[in-house]
Amino acid sequence: MTKKGELFLRTFKSIQDKRQRILDGKINCIPWGFPRFEEESPGIEKGKIYLVTAATKVGKTQITDWLFLYNVIQQVIDNKLDIRLKIFYFTLEMSKEEKMLSCFSNILYMKEGIVISPKDLKSTKYSKPLSQEYLDIIQKYQPYFDKIEEVVEFIDSVRHPFGIFTLVRDYAMANGEIHYKDIDIDGNITKVVDYYEPKDPDEYVITIIDHIGLISSEKRNGVHLSLHESMSVLSSDYLIKLRNRFNYIGVIVQQQALVGENIEHKKAGMLRPSLANLGDNKLTSRDINVAFGLFSPYRNEIPEYMGYDITQFKDNIRFLEIITARDGGAGTICPLYFNGAVNYFKELPKPENKAGIEQVYNFMKNIKKN
Repeated sequence: MTKKGELFLRTFKSIQDKRQRILDGKINCIPWGFPRFEEESPGIEKGKIYLVTAATKVGKTQITDWLFLYNVIQQVIDNKLDIRLKIFYFTLEMSKEEKMLSCFSNILYMKEGIVISPKDLKSTKYSKPLSQEYLDIIQKYQPYFDKIEEVVEFIDSVRHPFGIFTLVRDYAMANGEIHYKDIDIDGNITKVVDYYEPKDPDEYVITIIDHIGLISSEKRNGVHLSLHESMSVLSSDYLIKLRNRFNYIGVIVQQQALVGENIEHKKAGMLRPSLANLGDNKLTSRDINVAFGLFSPYRNEIPEYMGYDITQFKDNIRFLEIITARDGGAGTICPLYFNGAVNYFKELPKPENKAGIEQVYNFMKNIKKN
């Protein structure tokens, strides 16, 4: 049995260790890369489940990739952040080859300032084959993409909840040890899980599911569950086990219901994403730690929003909102410059910073010219 005070001592040591990490110049979360936003939400923390939601074609996959894929890879590889990273990316909406094409577009922009979409990388237009110059640049960065493949596993062949859970759980079991304790149940001593000890305490393990409405049916007792039931099993059973038992990070991408985009919602000014409008299953929000919503005023024909001139930004602006958060920060909104062709986001200056906003306008004009 667990000795009295053992849990206290383990928890106390944890906060002591985290304090010391900060004093030693290390981190306890991976920053988002949005300085003002980080004042309310510092970054990705271990042992949390995040939900990302948006209306159709607003960019929920793009913001997920920026926050939990490109941003963390850049910090680990380029900024030499002193952590190890493992990402299981269940890409249910597109193939893993298409995800790598998106990586090509993003890295070409981040490293070389080249704006070229995945569509153009595939030479989709008969009159516009990809130039040899761009092929050579991509090959130049092959070592960088090799590093990405070391830490990111794009998975497009596993779609059912138990398969997702099993794959990540098996990784945890191979890279750590579960400690058990004895409990007395009606005079019978039974072993139960006490805590998990990873081999590498500095490893961040992230499971991304994009999007959860595309999972296949879970089978229980020989019966196939509905999509609603399967989503609940994944979010409220399997992801919780991965979070609570292994201190892993879960990321759910979920569509807003189409009803949230109808004329009644527009008249009522209720167009921002909400938990009430989650598509297919609202119960996925019950056990998450943080929910993010992404909103596009331009897509809703709103000319001015939160002090920003949407007629100038057009489709190059998004607003990232913390819809709910257990540790506070709900209602915080981060205005972002957005380039969908290369999956790039950057925190915008405040609207009263006229010089800063003018720089962004000029930057957008130069992008269009080039």
